[in-house]
Amino acid sequence: MFNTLYVRVVVTFILVVGISLTAAFFITFSYYQERVLNELEEEMIQAGKGIIQLQKTTGQENLESYLAGIPAMTIALYSEDGEVKVFGKHTDEPLAASSDVQKVLNGGVYRVKSTEKRLLKKVTIGLPFQVEETRYALFLKPRIMERIDVIKEALITVLMYVLMIGSLLYLLAAYLLVNPIKKLTALTTKIAKGDFKQINSIKQKDEIGELVRSFNKMTTELMKLETMRKEFISNVSHDLQSPLTSIRGFAVALKENEFSKEQRDHYLTIIQKESERLAKLSENLLKLSVLESKDSLLEKETFRLDQQIRHVFLSHQPQWLEKELELDLEKVEKAEITADRLQLEQVWHNLLTNSIKYSNPCGEIKVAVREIENNIHVDFSDTGMGIPEKDLPSIFDRFYKVDKARVPSGQGSGLGLAIVKKIIDLHEGEISIESEVGAGTSIHIVLPK
Repeated sequence: MFNTLYVRVVVTFILVVGISLTAAFFITFSYYQERVLNELEEEMIQAGKGIIQLQKTTGQENLESYLAGIPAMTIALYSEDGEVKVFGKHTDEPLAASSDVQKVLNGGVYRVKSTEKRLLKKVTIGLPFQVEETRYALFLKPRIMERIDVIKEALITVLMYVLMIGSLLYLLAAYLLVNPIKKLTALTTKIAKGDFKQINSIKQKDEIGELVRSFNKMTTELMKLETMRKEFISNVSHDLQSPLTSIRGFAVALKENEFSKEQRDHYLTIIQKESERLAKLSENLLKLSVLESKDSLLEKETFRLDQQIRHVFLSHQPQWLEKELELDLEKVEKAEITADRLQLEQVWHNLLTNSIKYSNPCGEIKVAVREIENNIHVDFSDTGMGIPEKDLPSIFDRFYKVDKARVPSGQGSGLGLAIVKKIIDLHEGEISIESEVGAGTSIHIVLPK
């Protein structure tokens, strides 16, 4: 029971408030008690002196009748022969001990303080005076102390009610505070089971509301990741199954049937291409896995980026010549960069392969390289079939293929641009893409020099 946040919050509040109120009560009461008692002692001394002076002017009998009519204090008159007269409300308890009485009879003002272990101290003032040859000790005890006791009890009662009412209100406040967290806890259990439900019932704008909004954002991203995971498995299965089916089918056909040399060579060529497709897919999967598992694998060196891009274009000469594509490298300016040479070469290979693959015959591919401040900007553009706008946000996802109905089987695994994006990210660069169906595609890359 005490392991729940709700109970701990409430108990902590009650303890903190209870201790705070108690400490504040004792400190405040002690401070004001000393202050009030000091002032009261001085007033009692002045009152006692006034009584003594009155006795000298009015006589003993008039004094006693006067003392009997004072309601604000208890007065005791001790004579040196042991006679005691008490005026006002009094109890069986003497106002002063015999030793204190003797000290006052011997002269001087004497303050008698109670030794009781209680919050409110009892104060009694003793004053000496003499009538003819007889010495007297006048003791005064204010009855206001009884009223202070009542005030103290009233304060304690108020503090108890404050604690009780505050605790009840805090029970409600703690419930409202903890309830959203309990909902989040319940939903995290469901998320672990694959249920990515969001919280829509909490509209707060405080830290709890921010936590809920972050939670909902997390569930949205988790849903996307789950969808990507399922699509990844589906795509990998399809891209592996398709060539394997072709290889198995043609291998069985070659084994069980007699074909002419021309037919046999044709089937063997298909088997070879499908095998190469599987090898390329495995290579890309391995490369992407390595790129995503390490962030410090870059082996940087300084080299001419413009020369590297020209070399990549020359290595693909048979492909772009076959489709009679026109290349424009006039805007490739001299640019020196410190980066991973092999990784960036992979980027240019992948981009050029895509441009050649999806460009129409007699199309055009342009590349521009320019240095701006401490960055190098690279632009790849072609006049190919283009990419629909709805596909652009997902173009760098693994296995994502644009317009699967128009792209023939075997046209790619959908990993090329994902690898490009990861390599650019590892170099702390940026990549963006613009495209229009039927007009072509432009890719803009920014790399730190």
